[in-house]
Amino acid sequence: MIQLDNVIKYYGERLIFRDVTFKIVDGEKVGIVGKNGAGKSTLVKIMIGAEPFDAGTISGLRAEDIGFVEQTPRFTAATLLDEMLTVEGVEKFQARKILFGLGFTEPELAKNPNHFSGGESAKISLAKALLNEPRILILDEPTNHLDIYSIEFLEEFVKNYRGTVIAVTHDRHFLQQCVGKILDMEGGRATLYPGNYEKFVQLKAERHAAELKAYERQQEEIAKLEEFVRRNKAGVKAKQARGRQTMLDRMQRLEKPPSTEQSTIRLGDASESANRVLILEGVNFKGIIRDFSAELFKGEKVGLIGRNGVGKSTLLKIIVGELKADSGEIKIGNRVKVGYLSQGHEELNDNATPLEELNNEFGLTEGQARSELARLNLFAQVVEKPIADLSGGEKTRVALTKLILTGANFLILDEPTNHLDLPAREAIEAALNEFDGTILIVTHDRYLLDRVATRIIEFLPIRNEELGIGNKTAKTKPQNLKPKSSNPKPNEQALNKVEAQIKMAEMELKMIEHEINNAVEPDKLTALAAAHVDKLAEIDELYLRWEELLC
Repeated sequence: MIQLDNVIKYYGERLIFRDVTFKIVDGEKVGIVGKNGAGKSTLVKIMIGAEPFDAGTISGLRAEDIGFVEQTPRFTAATLLDEMLTVEGVEKFQARKILFGLGFTEPELAKNPNHFSGGESAKISLAKALLNEPRILILDEPTNHLDIYSIEFLEEFVKNYRGTVIAVTHDRHFLQQCVGKILDMEGGRATLYPGNYEKFVQLKAERHAAELKAYERQQEEIAKLEEFVRRNKAGVKAKQARGRQTMLDRMQRLEKPPSTEQSTIRLGDASESANRVLILEGVNFKGIIRDFSAELFKGEKVGLIGRNGVGKSTLLKIIVGELKADSGEIKIGNRVKVGYLSQGHEELNDNATPLEELNNEFGLTEGQARSELARLNLFAQVVEKPIADLSGGEKTRVALTKLILTGANFLILDEPTNHLDLPAREAIEAALNEFDGTILIVTHDRYLLDRVATRIIEFLPIRNEELGIGNKTAKTKPQNLKPKSSNPKPNEQALNKVEAQIKMAEMELKMIEHEINNAVEPDKLTALAAAHVDKLAEIDELYLRWEELLC
């Protein structure tokens, strides 16, 4: 069991949190949430022994029992496999088993671990932490940089992990599916709630309402006592007044609960546009994108998903004109005004302050700029700093402010919730749902997709015989596709048959993945990895056949 009692942490004179008290039973899965800057990562560093604390006690956390997956891992070996073998006592077959389970291929085992993407680096860090099956697994923002497929693997792994898992995360889908308790850090304190994300939201609201009611009642009582003392300090009731003052002096004052008022984002009413907002026909780009075609219609909110590195962000840059396709056509409909939010915030001038950025782009006065930025919780000194010095979440808020001011009726968004805390994600979700224009969004935020997207397009990788992965195309998920009414009615019997084959193949894929996780012998692991590749290709072919029947 892990137990923290009255833990206090300061940085200099600044209080980070106080009186943090909770316990976690062995085998529990716990999420840690809170606004950016609430002290979540600091608490984790204290728990793993990387950071001192000022008061209180911690028990049940021995260094040898902990596996820690940090946000920005660092690697020292020349190859991925050798990096895994830097963990003491690990055999090659164990390392290969974990790596194959996380989706790495045989050729990638010889690749330098520092040459992988951010998402792949996160998976390498996770793989290293899992090698010794630690009693306590601590994850700091584990789904950052991961694609949807890797996140789904991680969720399954966490749910089935026999040890204790503690995860700092803003991923609402992960919190909904994987944890049984949530530790909420707010206002310098920590409160442990039972249940998943939706239960946490409900219980927190109920707790806040009860605390606010108790605080307001006490304030009324204090006001009455103070008024009695003021009126009767001298006179026949002076003794009673002294008694009331004693009551006031001894009263344990309740703190006012933090405000639950959510920041609101309004994208404005979208102006009229042509019905066909975007047409892509046979787009090709430098071997990354091949023969990509798709259409978006007015009012659609389309999610574009796919594995990291398949070209989703590249496609968005081609659409907005930052990159030029080698061939194919990109047509923007009449009266369509595009607003673009890039993942790397290239649209921001790092040397300018947010105030200067809004003045330069839109001619706003300082007062107007401050007002617009305040709508996304950017205040005081933050708006006077160079954008280069802002956090990832603050840069996203500045970029969103600019996007709102463009008055665009077609929004192209690349990972809009990256680096944002839960309140900000909820505000963006609400804004996108209310927006009556058209949206094309690349995101790994499944909770956002589930509540905003009306259609999902899956972007598949180009075939590479060495890696054994499928052809790139636009694949729309069966449950979300709404074919145009002008199309002929598909052969229902054949369509149902292919859909059943897809379900069966995806079940078989899960079984292969389960076998990979439990295999030990190197030869068997190699055979299973090949079977996994073949099954993925089979599923791709089935989806293509399904699409042909649908047309």
